[in-house]
Amino acid sequence: MRPLALALILPAALAAATPLPLAERQVIALEFARPVARVATTDPDLLLLEPVGARLKVTALRAGRAQVDVTFDDGASAAYDVVVEGLRRPAAPAPPAPGELVLAVGETRRLDAPGLARLLVEDGGAVRARADGAAVVVTALVAGRSSLVLVDGAGRRTVIALRITP
Repeated sequence: MRPLALALILPAALAAATPLPLAERQVIALEFARPVARVATTDPDLLLLEPVGARLKVTALRAGRAQVDVTFDDGASAAYDVVVEGLRRPAAPAPPAPGELVLAVGETRRLDAPGLARLLVEDGGAVRARADGAAVVVTALVAGRSSLVLVDGAGRRTVIALRITP
């Protein structure tokens, strides 16, 4: 029984595909000693395969896994197990919190402040703010957080949270 089991398993082990790790958008060229007659893949949306003579250009289009089978002009074949790793993409910036004002470094914004009697700026060095008549002019200096407190003639306070992005 064991020789039969080995006879069934051995061809499968010998026919194992060669691993081919790629990164998304990576392009490689595989060169062979014989001209490529035919190529096939299990996922044509994952890979772009372009055979030219004895060369196969492989372009990884997106993350995933597929098998590529290459058949040569003499009938021999080779199999590749392709794993495409996705690109690392930066996380989307968080949306502003309610009442939060988002500025980029170097950006200046003019805010309406009718009846402004007093302006208080959190001392963190992230922004510069000044009263300009019935408005406040805010300039973002460095990435970080700060806040403004606008006080009107009746003593009512309005707090404006600021987030400065690079």
